[in-house]
Amino acid sequence: MRKQILLSIILFSCLILIPGISSAAENPKVFKLGFITSLSGTFAAVGETQRMGVLLAVDQINARGGLKMPWGKVKVEVLSKDDETKLDVGVRRFRELIAEGANGITGTTWNPMAAAFNEECKITPVPFFPGCVPAIDSFKKGNMADATFSVAFTPWSIGYLGGAIISKNMGKKKIYHLSRADSWGKTIQEGLAAALKEYGGEVIGLSESPQGTIDYTAAINKAKSMKPDVFYNDFFAGDAIASFKQAYELGLSKDTTMFSAWITNVVGSGIPENALAGLYALNYYYYDLEKFEDKDVVKRAKEYTAAHMKKYGEPPDAYGTIAYIACELMFRGIEKAGSFEAKRISKAIMESKDLTCVKGPVYFREDREMVSKYAAFVVKGKDPKEKKGKWDLFKVEGYFGGDAALPPLKMLGF
Repeated sequence: MRKQILLSIILFSCLILIPGISSAAENPKVFKLGFITSLSGTFAAVGETQRMGVLLAVDQINARGGLKMPWGKVKVEVLSKDDETKLDVGVRRFRELIAEGANGITGTTWNPMAAAFNEECKITPVPFFPGCVPAIDSFKKGNMADATFSVAFTPWSIGYLGGAIISKNMGKKKIYHLSRADSWGKTIQEGLAAALKEYGGEVIGLSESPQGTIDYTAAINKAKSMKPDVFYNDFFAGDAIASFKQAYELGLSKDTTMFSAWITNVVGSGIPENALAGLYALNYYYYDLEKFEDKDVVKRAKEYTAAHMKKYGEPPDAYGTIAYIACELMFRGIEKAGSFEAKRISKAIMESKDLTCVKGPVYFREDREMVSKYAAFVVKGKDPKEKKGKWDLFKVEGYFGGDAALPPLKMLGF
């Protein structure tokens, strides 16, 4: 009897080791995608657009049968959590997702949260594709977890791109900067300074205010007195809406070009129509690319927008698109790796130069930042008479991208 038991154990062990034969646990039938973002709190409206992007991407992958894995098609299931825009809550919910079997994570609206999740991924290796603009420190050599990848660069690039567009493309040299008094604002200031050093121009005035500021009168009046070419504002969400509304009401926009460092449709629709008219901004993605020069990107945008409209009755927003692309590229990496293992997914992505998404061909640099020809689009707010509906907010004026849009690798320790 003992010999039979021993023989059974040996045979079972051999079966496990034979190539091509593996246990059910090694060939999962479902990929559990953890989606965690601010579904309540300061950035709830932005979090909702991310939710839309994630669910659309999952619907599309499942409509073709799921992920194409060596053992067959694998459906994607979404596990959703609200981080409430609170770091302690976010980390706790992240760990809950891992305990529930999440195989990969996306989401977050806030770069300190993305940084915290990256640290968690060093403890529990899973692919993590933030749905926001992560903090620059995460990308310094040695700081990134095995399979953390950013599809939306860092605040440094927001500042750099804004400065390049204002100085090089628009030919304006005197800038007044209203900046958020935290790492977001400081890093944008660094990127802006780098661009102005390269292309010419100067910041003639700077006002810093914390997130959640209600009254911007002092900063706006100071800007009016200095007569800048551009009023550059790096506030986001409700703060951006309030500050641009007040700048219009106080008459700053009559003689000074308004420039939003980083905008979305949700923010644009909240700014009064007359204040939005003529406002320039940097936008990760705008759905209406009908007259854009790259016909492949136009085709992708049309298909993506049609699918989003069919599911939600409205076009995709910028942060929803960050989340959508994060899912697109995570799924591509998993299929290329033929595995759910973080290190194998990372290796497959880093070795791939043929990745594509709704923005067209992309790849990832050594610091895990995505390189795209169309890193960001330059948009201009439409006059109320030009608008054809609630979401007809902007005209696309141009774009900026490539490796030049990202901080030099040397700066990050590579």
